[in-house]
Amino acid sequence: MYFSPLLIRLGIVLWLVTLENGVAQVVYTPRNPPVTAFNGLQTIQNDRIKVGVDSRYGGAITYLSVVNGPNMVNNFDLGRQIQIGLYSNPNPYSENGIQPRQDWVGLGWNPIQAGDIYGNPSNVLDFQKTDELLYVKTHPRHFPLNNVLGESYIEHWIKLVGNVVKVHAKATLFRSDKTPYEGRQQEMPCIYLNGHYHNIYAYTGNNPFANDALTKIRPPVSFGDIFPTEPWMASIDDNGFGVGLYSEDSYDWKKGYFGSDLAGDEFTQDASYIANTPFIILDHNITYEWDYEMVVGSLPDIRAYMYAKPRPASGPNYRFDTSRRGWHYFNAVDTGWPIQGYLDIKLTNKQRDLIQSPGVCWKGSNNTKLYLRAAFQTQHNSFRLSWKNPGQSHITRGSDQYLDFPINNDGQFHTYEIDLSKKQNWQESTISQIEFRPPPDGPDVSGWVKLGWLATSADGPKNSPVSGNVPVVTTPVALAPASPTACPPKCVPFVVQKRGK
Repeated sequence: MYFSPLLIRLGIVLWLVTLENGVAQVVYTPRNPPVTAFNGLQTIQNDRIKVGVDSRYGGAITYLSVVNGPNMVNNFDLGRQIQIGLYSNPNPYSENGIQPRQDWVGLGWNPIQAGDIYGNPSNVLDFQKTDELLYVKTHPRHFPLNNVLGESYIEHWIKLVGNVVKVHAKATLFRSDKTPYEGRQQEMPCIYLNGHYHNIYAYTGNNPFANDALTKIRPPVSFGDIFPTEPWMASIDDNGFGVGLYSEDSYDWKKGYFGSDLAGDEFTQDASYIANTPFIILDHNITYEWDYEMVVGSLPDIRAYMYAKPRPASGPNYRFDTSRRGWHYFNAVDTGWPIQGYLDIKLTNKQRDLIQSPGVCWKGSNNTKLYLRAAFQTQHNSFRLSWKNPGQSHITRGSDQYLDFPINNDGQFHTYEIDLSKKQNWQESTISQIEFRPPPDGPDVSGWVKLGWLATSADGPKNSPVSGNVPVVTTPVALAPASPTACPPKCVPFVVQKRGK
């Protein structure tokens, strides 16, 4: 992959939702016979758009169009499509002596939905289709290796609502390598459209959701990161029509264009690329779920749809009792999945231990004081909060963009007030990411920190998940009836475990 990057069984069509201890559940009755035949392209459509998955491409989305229109999705090789790519370490990665192809050696551990660079499609384990829903379970292959399955499953549920494709996705890992690795950028998903859709749009300014001018990127497009301050991007043709990708509260993205003709059909090399690429820690045994949506239409229609979605969080509101909530580490590691009550993070290197939030979009002036519930056992009497502003590719860590706050090293949980009211850069800026770390100019560190929550109130996060193994989340949008129904005899509960927001 170009990266530098129902029901599990539809059951006799019974899709029910229960709410147990505040946890959304999807339940289904196992079906007999087990699966519907899946051979080649399978599609669903409504009166506006059509979408399809293909067994020859590992069940990835290979088709998207307006009804009776041409396919917009690029299928030049198995690294294109609309698909999910998983990334972890070690990097480079080889398996049983099989080495990565040299031009893709930097991808590391990298199973993807469609298949590998050698043309071997990923294995489809399950497929179901109704008039309104497509479901595929895939055993993905490592993109840079020849015919090597990755120790993971990728599933997606696809439904159409008007001109919108709603997708619920799930990655399940079962790696034999139990080494805790750092977070890496994922593709959740990437979208490759044909060369006609070569105009890439995003909003990257400091005044989101005010209909300010969008950033337009036209080829040549350098492949790499982009940090929108509205959580969506779009690939659009010269007539102003295309596809927008939305991922709730997500601000880490990539963009690119491959080729120079700015045209072509689904089997030609030219293609635009946009992807939601959050940093996620993929533990050897994690189950990770999320939703994304694709809007087919004009650019104004796409943006209007994005503006109708719930507004992103305006400040930190994280409780880490059952989820990392998108936080990740560099050099540092925690005690692994599942999260049980707090993040328990080992500290071994004052220069390199970094604890980072997902991408965010907060007004510093609206968040003058933060409250951190944490326990410390270190060699320091302070800890450091740093931040990134829009337009910066990384946290610069200059003196105007960090604040050291005092801590207790007694190993007990305390609520720390972090007063940023006198930090001019924070007060005058939009904040796009924050980071905690040991002060790099202090003594060497060997210890740990436990993070319970981070909020703008000393009372803790609002509307935060209840305690337990699974955060409270809504069932995948529009994939289930609104009225809860009791689980009938012999039904199997399927617990939604997507990342908390």
